[in-house]
Amino acid sequence: MLFGFVAVLFVMLLLFETIAFWHTRNVFGAAAAEGARVAAAYDGTCAQGVAAARTSVREAGGSWAKGLRVTCVDGPLVTVVVTGRTPGVLGKAVGMKASVSESAPKEQ
Repeated sequence: MLFGFVAVLFVMLLLFETIAFWHTRNVFGAAAAEGARVAAAYDGTCAQGVAAARTSVREAGGSWAKGLRVTCVDGPLVTVVVTGRTPGVLGKAVGMKASVSESAPKEQ
């Protein structure tokens, strides 16, 4: 019984970590898309795109959005990359690293 309980507990924790990872990727993906949209606008800049991405993560992620890094590459194709750590189920040290990039053509 004890080994069965430990195995079920391990599977549940693994499932929770996986769900937290995919949720984080969804939040980062939406933020990267928003940042790319803002930065690729006719009068948009990378600084505005980075600010929009950070705001999007802060609104959706709340307190677990720490250690967030947002980068932007300007050019004919604007690329915004959002990187951070997922909220770990057992604590901050257990979370995984997630990174999402989105691109959009610069408006002329």
